[in-house]
Amino acid sequence: MIITKQVFTDFQAGRIQGFYHEVYPSLLTYAVRCLGEAYGYLAEDCVQESIFKAYNRSSDFVSANQLKNYLYVCIHNDAVSVLRKHYSRQNYLREQVDMEEDVHRAIIEQETVDLLYDAIAKLPDDLHTVFMLSFEQGLKNAEVGQRMGISESAVKKKKAKMIQLLRDYFAGNEKVLALLAIITSSSIV
Repeated sequence: MIITKQVFTDFQAGRIQGFYHEVYPSLLTYAVRCLGEAYGYLAEDCVQESIFKAYNRSSDFVSANQLKNYLYVCIHNDAVSVLRKHYSRQNYLREQVDMEEDVHRAIIEQETVDLLYDAIAKLPDDLHTVFMLSFEQGLKNAEVGQRMGISESAVKKKKAKMIQLLRDYFAGNEKVLALLAIITSSSIV
């Protein structure tokens, strides 16, 4: 998640439309990950509560990074609180230690996914469409070709070009390259 200087300045001034547009989706994804599948439906509550807390303290933040860290901690704490209530009968507190480790990994994973999706958004339109249809919607190459009005072999070539552009873009960033390898292992052909 990246909070631009403009979004940060606007947030401190009480203008939060840009914040919701640029930051809210990443926070929501992070909250869902913290809560897990069973309680993901409570993610919006955690995010809204965290934003409300941050908004009330907006003058205390001196940087966008400080705001981002505060939001992550608030969401994590709210998620833990929700899970404690729901898992109390099942001895949730024993799993607390594991969750702390998972939180750090989840933050790193979320930041990596955000970097990848930012790069994907910068791809040419045809390659972006191939990504959305192939990897997000799970369509087969023939189906992608049919929707785009191109041959199956053209889809394969576009996928290969897209992956190469992303590899070049992230050269030297091992975590993003590993994520890219996982995503594309579902099949380039």
